[in-house]
Amino acid sequence: MKNNFLRLVTIATILLVTVFAFSCKSSEVVEEPAPVAEEPVEVAETVLVSTDSGEWSENVFADADQHGYFFTTPEIGQFSMVEGEFKKAGGYEQSGFGFVFGYTADDEGWLADYLRFEINTAGQFSAYACRGSTYIDLVENHGENTAYRYESSAVKGGYDSVNKLKIERSGDKDYALYINGSNVVSFTAPEGFSNSDGVMAFFSVGKADQEKFPDEPVKVTYRITDSVAAEKVLNEK
Repeated sequence: MKNNFLRLVTIATILLVTVFAFSCKSSEVVEEPAPVAEEPVEVAETVLVSTDSGEWSENVFADADQHGYFFTTPEIGQFSMVEGEFKKAGGYEQSGFGFVFGYTADDEGWLADYLRFEINTAGQFSAYACRGSTYIDLVENHGENTAYRYESSAVKGGYDSVNKLKIERSGDKDYALYINGSNVVSFTAPEGFSNSDGVMAFFSVGKADQEKFPDEPVKVTYRITDSVAAEKVLNEK
């Protein structure tokens, strides 16, 4: 993805990056079907991020206008494989964080569709495709417009736990997702998804009744630990 997919706004010395936000939240699954995923909220335009993908980068959210959104970094790169470590030190335990990838963006940088791989500090993970208010679970087939969280022993729960997430892409639409070395799901992207090799890190913020701002901010730290550039990017060099 080219840089013109990202709108950058500088306020003082803080880099604010246009939010690619539909706040696509998944619903928890515990032995029985979960309710349909929530409707998306309105798009916001505030996010505090670091763009240095090689070092630990802490991202802090504590403003009331950030409730209920997810926030992305600029595109980290175009990869056939990417691996990163994440840890969270505050905020609502079920708000997800991880990667968005395989997306389509318009000329102003808004995401039209994307694939999302996330964990939370409650020891759950989810993987789903999202386009507007439509959700497709990529772990199990529950029908259209559903997205779920799954308990997994592969996830190290709790605050300040370091979890390693890995995405491998093979072919145009085939992916394998790993948590701390364990393959938690392999899937073929639904029709109309998997439209790029771009990857971004993202961080979710809970609703007003889930977070305790400003006293307890959301703090998520990440770094990229390994990657393989997409073949088309290598061929362009």
